[in-house]
Amino acid sequence: MSGTDHFAKYRAYFVSQKDRAPLGTGPHLPFVTLSRQAGAGAETVARLLTEKLNTDLPQDAQPWTVFDKNLIAKVLEDADLPQEIAKLVLEDRDTTLQAIIGEVLGLHPSMWTIFHHTSDTILKLARLGRCVIVGRGAEIITARMKCGIHIRLVAPETSRLAHLEKHFHWDAKTAVKYLHEQDEGRRRYVKSNFQRDIDDPALYHATLNTGFLSFERTAGVIARLVTDETNQD
Repeated sequence: MSGTDHFAKYRAYFVSQKDRAPLGTGPHLPFVTLSRQAGAGAETVARLLTEKLNTDLPQDAQPWTVFDKNLIAKVLEDADLPQEIAKLVLEDRDTTLQAIIGEVLGLHPSMWTIFHHTSDTILKLARLGRCVIVGRGAEIITARMKCGIHIRLVAPETSRLAHLEKHFHWDAKTAVKYLHEQDEGRRRYVKSNFQRDIDDPALYHATLNTGFLSFERTAGVIARLVTDETNQD
């Protein structure tokens, strides 16, 4: 699915909220955050999860929606900022020097400003509910919110490399470079913004190994956790 198609789907998600009660009122709907190692299949698991959760919803109910790679596009839209600066705020890239230069020259807002806008958007999504938020420290930002299920996806490096090579049609060298850069970038993002360790099991309801479980079974386990949480309310 193209970036344009993704963003159109996200817009539809918000349009579906227009007749709902204001944020912070009414019943709480569940939401899921997914933290992940590179190549652990978060994109596939998120898609399978929303398909499972949407199956039993009433026809007119708010559907489950995934917010992943294009989350920053929603952040920039909410903050009325140009989409062109999205490349400067990637979760998995060290752009500190580039960011500082841009801030000094007035080329874009400070990274701290964008971080706060990101946090606000994630909180907004979580309050709306029935969404799967991938990355960006969402498990920490929403830690005190009711009805959140926080999951960490991991897998052995051999499994993750095999998935990347198959999914992107990469050679082994390219896959290894991507995996290490992504993992380090995500670890750095959480550490620099939250002073937390992304691998800390205390941040999550569960850490699931997609190298042992299939993506389908992983989605099923998370769906069961969501269902159990919903039934407790």
